[in-house]
Amino acid sequence: MGATATVRKSDFIDAMEENQKDVRKMVMDSYHDIEKGKGRDYKEFFAELESRYRNANV
Repeated sequence: MGATATVRKSDFIDAMEENQKDVRKMVMDSYHDIEKGKGRDYKEFFAELESRYRNANV
């Protein structure tokens, strides 16, 4: 028999919320870098985000 893992719903929800916080922080860090003239052009940045999440189940 294969090993199975039991994940409590609250643990899963906590992990998802933490992941969302991390993603938001990365997006805002990148946005602030763009404002400061560092990194990529904002149009390129948001086009990439849009293409990544266009068909995502959110």
